[in-house]
Amino acid sequence: MKESQEAKIMDRILCYCCNKSKNELATKKSALLPVNLLLCKSCTDNKLEPRWIVILAGRQYGSDHVKEHIAKKRYLGVDITASELLI
Repeated sequence: MKESQEAKIMDRILCYCCNKSKNELATKKSALLPVNLLLCKSCTDNKLEPRWIVILAGRQYGSDHVKEHIAKKRYLGVDITASELLI
């Protein structure tokens, strides 16, 4: 019974970056903020960060801190605008 409950919980856990349910998610330390993320192998291999992490890091540490992630589009989703980085 406990295994089936754990399986149901794991089915609901999504990759923080691509928001897809994957068979394997690994804990990875963010390169931008001091937090741990659950990411799938594809997102980890491509060095992606969740879009919201890039925005928060840009707001907290300034645009220079996230410049490379934005320029190389190391996140999924719509382009991040300068106004999103301003508090």
